[in-house]
Amino acid sequence: MSKHRMFLKVLLISTIILFAACASFAQNTTDGNGVVSVGIVKKQGITTYMYGTHVLMDDNGKTLYALKSDHINLDKYIDKKVTVKGDLTEGYPVDFGPNYLNVKSIE
Repeated sequence: MSKHRMFLKVLLISTIILFAACASFAQNTTDGNGVVSVGIVKKQGITTYMYGTHVLMDDNGKTLYALKSDHINLDKYIDKKVTVKGDLTEGYPVDFGPNYLNVKSIE
């Protein structure tokens, strides 16, 4: 294989990784007021980590956050794509679970 072809393969792979990282970052950001994330709300099932009443999942079904809220009825948003804003709960994640987000607002 020529050096030119090898360079092009490395460049292509690097570009794909960069785009994947940017897409992931666009869904989950942290501003000065906490976490902002976009995803689909699902009811929390049985898990190994056992915290949260709901989860926020990406379009591929990967769990982004375990959710709880002191002020918002998250059941109203089940199976809906939303933007959540909240604060990470200290001491989490545990047992290989996701970060634990206390939802302050949801759109």
